[in-house]
Amino acid sequence: MWACLLSWSGTLWWIKRQLRRQGATVVLMLHRVLDDSGYRRTHSLPGILLRESTFRAFAAYIARYCSPKHLSEAEPGRCAKKLSVVVTFDDGWKDNYTVALPIAFAYHVPFTVFVCPGATDRTYPFWPERAVALLREAWPGAENAEIERKVESLKGLEEKAREEYLARLAEHGSAHPEKVSTIDKTLSWPEMTHMKRTGVRFGSHTQTHQILTTVSEARAVLEVADSKREIEDRLGTSCDTFAYPNGNWSPRIRQALEDAGFRLAVTTECGAWTTSCDRLAIPRASIYEDNVVGLTGRFSPAMFEYTAIWKAWRAKKVKSRPDAHAQRQPATATL
Repeated sequence: MWACLLSWSGTLWWIKRQLRRQGATVVLMLHRVLDDSGYRRTHSLPGILLRESTFRAFAAYIARYCSPKHLSEAEPGRCAKKLSVVVTFDDGWKDNYTVALPIAFAYHVPFTVFVCPGATDRTYPFWPERAVALLREAWPGAENAEIERKVESLKGLEEKAREEYLARLAEHGSAHPEKVSTIDKTLSWPEMTHMKRTGVRFGSHTQTHQILTTVSEARAVLEVADSKREIEDRLGTSCDTFAYPNGNWSPRIRQALEDAGFRLAVTTECGAWTTSCDRLAIPRASIYEDNVVGLTGRFSPAMFEYTAIWKAWRAKKVKSRPDAHAQRQPATATL
């Protein structure tokens, strides 16, 4: 209702005009696009999923009403007739190739995929999907919110402790999660090579999807440098864009990226990309099924603009205040 009110009142139109006049670019963060069968079978949490039908409507909308660009080609500061948007995918899931690519190609929507070379062509390549599979087996009937809270708490553990916990869960399970579903698989290098030929760009998401602020500085440097080197070797193209896993970064991590030769890096912090932003800490708006569909269950332009444009504008306004740190409220308390 709030999103519709903002749309009907002309507020969203006014905000788009303001961002466009400022030469702002809105960078969108997606992860997975699944058909109905895959959506039912996946062990990825809802916060990284989009249905195929929703993505198709989303692609059609931004192709018509926005100016979609590659991340490496966007230039904040240039006023244009349409708002500049950038589409990015994190993790490098196989459905980026099988489901998202044909749709994006049909609507001429370019995108960048951030991949982990050490997790390519694998089922359950990242521990959260494995954790969800095990937790769903251990806690029959548990709500997604409860499982999501548990997965979030596991992020704070060191890798060894987390793996020990998952191993204990597996001991009491009747089936190994890899046998449950094969929908949760990552891209292979041949698939990425084909995507590159169609115009898709690739960036680094570290070598093995480590949250860089939770590992030693030496390992963080290797995760950054090794991933860049392997992507360039495998795909025969330069790799100068990066996405921080879980959005976690620090001044030292940022310096490691700069030393490795990365030109642009994106976070998970909401906001609009303007000329005042650090190019190695570019904000993004997270896009997933529940925050871009309306009451009918279909893609809603008003919900998309509320999620991607209103919130980016609000975050930008809050950050620009002199007393921003003192006045900042939790995201859940801000409309």
